[in-house]
Amino acid sequence: GETELLSGLASCDVVFLGEHHNQADDHLLQAKIVEGIAARKPGGVMIGLEMVQVQYQNALDEYIASTLPDKEADAALFEGVQWATRWQWSFEGYLPLLQLARREKIPLVALNVDSETLAKVRFGGLEMLSEAEKDVYVDDRKGFISFSKVPGFMGYVQEVVMPSYEFHASMGLLGPNPKQANFYSSRVLWDEGMSNIALRSVEKNPGKTMVVIEGADHVKYRLGSVGRMERMAKTRNLQNFKVKSVLLNPTAYDSLIEDSSQPLALASAFTPAGAPQAGPAYPLADFIWFSSVPPLSLVPAEARLRFLRN
Repeated sequence: GETELLSGLASCDVVFLGEHHNQADDHLLQAKIVEGIAARKPGGVMIGLEMVQVQYQNALDEYIASTLPDKEADAALFEGVQWATRWQWSFEGYLPLLQLARREKIPLVALNVDSETLAKVRFGGLEMLSEAEKDVYVDDRKGFISFSKVPGFMGYVQEVVMPSYEFHASMGLLGPNPKQANFYSSRVLWDEGMSNIALRSVEKNPGKTMVVIEGADHVKYRLGSVGRMERMAKTRNLQNFKVKSVLLNPTAYDSLIEDSSQPLALASAFTPAGAPQAGPAYPLADFIWFSSVPPLSLVPAEARLRFLRN
């Protein structure tokens, strides 16, 4: 049940919450989950935000320390992180989480790669970055490169990452001559950078749980931020390091099912066409969490009995 799940999450080093940026229900749910974890681990929680780029960490620190009334503190944060130009999704939607953090003095950690760095890569590839720029986001160069060789990874890229490329290219956001290879490079830097920065904070604050708030596509299937976090922890010999993922209010489309009347697919192998055998199946997430009872048609047949019992 919910009580047991929250207790389990509170025992983790890192918890990823995969959200839909434009869904108010997701934002309310993530605030509820963070509050539940914090209640079980007073003073032992941090929140990592995809919504804020790394160069604005000071603005987050000032927000948590501010003694201004909520409205004024929120306005200062909005301006301080350049929300209107750097994130663009509704600021108000995130206020339940942000105000909870400020009220309970839960540290906020800026995770996102800065726009200028991502733009360089999207337009010219990783070779456009200086060694110093790469060092901001990538500590494990060898692991960063080798992660693309994980079984099923390139199938994941085609089914999860590249549809986002088509959207960005059609909107003119990738310039007049977009290249898939550069978009791919920017995406893997994005995932690597966010997990790397989150892990640095965990290492500086041993015993605390980092709750990472990211878009669902970064979290699902363990081939984005989640798998990279696990790889980095192993590389750094962090013992008994626990990472869990929770997908918030998923739809059939989140599980690569285009027909919205069909149930979620709880795992995918991303096996290339013509392959002699299927690769390993990657779970959609460790847990899926709905704000309210979903349509029974969305619940996979193998999970319906358990779902109905709960």
